[in-house]
Amino acid sequence: MTALPDPFTAPGRNRPAPSPAAVALAVRCRKAKSVADAAPTRFESMPTPPAASAAGGEVQLVVTPRCLADWSRWTTELGIRDVRRMTNTGVATVARFELDGVRGRLIGVGVPALLAQNYGPKDARHAR
Repeated sequence: MTALPDPFTAPGRNRPAPSPAAVALAVRCRKAKSVADAAPTRFESMPTPPAASAAGGEVQLVVTPRCLADWSRWTTELGIRDVRRMTNTGVATVARFELDGVRGRLIGVGVPALLAQNYGPKDARHAR
């Protein structure tokens, strides 16, 4: 089977140079992929193993903590201090972080249920 010739090698054709934005995105994606690939061994001492993936230059760590202490340990390990920026989706809590210069999301599956179990429903009145 013969290989198809590259159309840009024909006379009068020039291969377009990649844009700086495309090059920067490729670098970010490559870096995010390497962080995601190293996550299972990097976080093997954590209470629950993460499911790590990378897309669009970001890394995503999905964990299922068994208690709020596990969730607290994850947020401390990743340097997440501002709980006001965490988003509850009903089933999971999403927190943003940066790891080795790569933006990321920590997704804690079941964290809203753990919070409700310890502190009561979201809209319930709490004693002061």
